[in-house]
Amino acid sequence: MAHVVKRRMADQRIPRYQELEKPEFKSAIPPHLVNKLSEQEKYLVETLSRMEAQNEWLIKAVLEGNRSAIETDLRVQELQDWKSMVSSKWAVVAAFLLICLPVLVKAILDRLWKP
Repeated sequence: MAHVVKRRMADQRIPRYQELEKPEFKSAIPPHLVNKLSEQEKYLVETLSRMEAQNEWLIKAVLEGNRSAIETDLRVQELQDWKSMVSSKWAVVAAFLLICLPVLVKAILDRLWKP
């Protein structure tokens, strides 16, 4: 039952990053400039223009991936710091004392109240 609730909560989460979808890359060269060129030159210029658009898109995608990797790394480091603090020997000793403290207080109070 708890597993189902956790799964539902995970399904309702909204991702921080958008899913990448490959756009259709088109030439950015105005037609009036390309029309003056031969077919071979026109093909080369339009292909280079599309490659430039693809390159810009790839760079943005890589930078976004890098940003998310850095953010994830920082969050993991926070969790590791918290984990090391909680699992340090003094934290374990303090937890043990907190668990034993009510028993010790009860034993002391029982001895003081009994004549």
